[in-house]
Amino acid sequence: MWELGRFALRLGLCLSAYAILADLLGVWRNRQELLRSGRNSTIGTLLCLTVSAVALWVLLVRGDFAVSYVAEHSSRDLPLVYKLTALWAGASGSLLLWLWLQVGFVVLAFAVWARRRDRFCANARAATNLVAVFFFVVLIFDKDPFALSTVTPSDGAGLNPLLQHPAMALHPPTLFVGYAAFSIPFAWTLASLRRKDLSESELFFPAARNWSLLAWTFLTVGIALGAWWAYEELGWGGYWAWDPVENSSLMPWLTATALLHCARMYRAQTKIAVWFMILALGTFTLCIFGTFLTRYGLVSSVHAFPDPGLGILFFILVILLWVLAGVLSLNRLRQGAVLTPLRGRGFTFLIVNNWLLVLLAFVIFVGTLFPFFSRYFSDEPISLKSDYFTKITAPFGLALLLLIGVCPYLLRRGLVKSWRTLGAGAVAVAAAAIWWLAHSLALACLVICAFVGANLVADVVLRFQQRRPDARWLGARIVHLGVLLAFIGIAGSGGYDIEKDIALRQGQEVTVGSFGLRFDGLTTERGPNFTATSAKISVFKGQTKIDGLSPSRAFYESSRRETSEVDVRRTWAGDLYLALTQVDRGGRLINLTVHVKPLINWIWIGTILMVVGTALVIFAVLRKRPATAPIEELEA
Repeated sequence: MWELGRFALRLGLCLSAYAILADLLGVWRNRQELLRSGRNSTIGTLLCLTVSAVALWVLLVRGDFAVSYVAEHSSRDLPLVYKLTALWAGASGSLLLWLWLQVGFVVLAFAVWARRRDRFCANARAATNLVAVFFFVVLIFDKDPFALSTVTPSDGAGLNPLLQHPAMALHPPTLFVGYAAFSIPFAWTLASLRRKDLSESELFFPAARNWSLLAWTFLTVGIALGAWWAYEELGWGGYWAWDPVENSSLMPWLTATALLHCARMYRAQTKIAVWFMILALGTFTLCIFGTFLTRYGLVSSVHAFPDPGLGILFFILVILLWVLAGVLSLNRLRQGAVLTPLRGRGFTFLIVNNWLLVLLAFVIFVGTLFPFFSRYFSDEPISLKSDYFTKITAPFGLALLLLIGVCPYLLRRGLVKSWRTLGAGAVAVAAAAIWWLAHSLALACLVICAFVGANLVADVVLRFQQRRPDARWLGARIVHLGVLLAFIGIAGSGGYDIEKDIALRQGQEVTVGSFGLRFDGLTTERGPNFTATSAKISVFKGQTKIDGLSPSRAFYESSRRETSEVDVRRTWAGDLYLALTQVDRGGRLINLTVHVKPLINWIWIGTILMVVGTALVIFAVLRKRPATAPIEELEA
């Protein structure tokens, strides 16, 4: 089976490289047979990747430990679901999955429709196949998922216990769907820059916009799942640590958010069109840069793969794509391309929103790479603490939150004297004063949240009074409501949390916040591939028992690792979070880390609303299929 998978990868590389030549020559010479050959070669590349992915899955499920990847990420006693998810547990498998998804999306977008617009689709395929060639080279010559072990072990090391969690089973593939789907607006951008006739570009713009919506949705879900996994599995009570790998998914999410706003107000041959193209290219290259960041070992991370290998090729690819886009843009300018002046109030506020999002992404980018750059002026790399990111990004985040409240009104009325415009200024001053004088970032955020909530309610009431809102408008409001709720959850859990480390003997009680905790004893549980020791904790409010929690320590035999399995009492008001850190069975003594996290569940509720709202927008644009809307109707 491994021979089949390895052969399919090499054949896929040849087909992908051939597709580039066939498509470019077909466009240059206007040869339909070459364009068909390029399209068929891209479809063949997808088939090869499908064979490779299925082969690796079979090897993981079957437990063929002669293959190094299987020996490192699977074991005989590993549950079947985690044998399947081991495909993306390591660098090799995750790269294979990402490439398979990317080529699959390209086939859907630019091979199925190729008979309608052969030349434009050929240019788009050539751009994405160039990316695919780089991925193939890394997979074949460096991160070969079918490489054989020098010695075949009797059993594998098993999946990292930290990855044996439902959120981590879904988090990587969801992110990769988002990353791969951003290849479509990226390909649309390069194909548009290469074509003199913009009619085909405008025909495919709705597809680029819809793929951007889909990619943003999956990226949002992937980031939320990663935060949930960190909260549930790592035992420190947090969901975001500004880790380099976490940042590598947040940066393209920020630029993609700006991309979606540009798509909503897109006009051909205007500054908005230029913004859309730059953001489409920037978002996709940030996705690739995130891969470079984690696979090349540029900065240290608990998620990163430390072996650099040929990861530098991703950095070269990013530079090559920007150089290629620059050359194509200069060529368009020499051909006399002229931008149409923008008209309408909405464009100004859109540009401000874009700059805030891009600057926020840039600040995170600099902070993430600071340890790498610090090596040039210090003997040891200097890592920035999470406080740096929180304080430096907070002004941008609060400004964006405030814009969510007032932008729909400003798009309709402009900067006129009203309770909304005056209130926005007053709230901004009040929030700054609270942050500066009271040193309470959380309270400042909640003040802005209250104002934004009032604006959202006013928008909905006004819209229903005028006319029934359509699904697209309603979806955008739901997305904004989701962002608002997420900010409330962040402010509450980050600004008003309680953390306490305690030692308890059996029968002993302790008070943390408004909760009373009593240690009732220890139990042992045998799982499919682990043995867990659980502490029985009774939870009280006053004299009344309200719940029982069982945090545990789990030992995994295959990997010889021990992890903390937390237990959480969830309510609308917040969480009581218990992590068992140490167990002394002889003395019946335990150490607990206790967190009280107010409002934290509103982060997950907000994320769900963002996804629901985006789904409504996608449904609306697919049903109506207009590329753009009149400027007076743009209220996002």
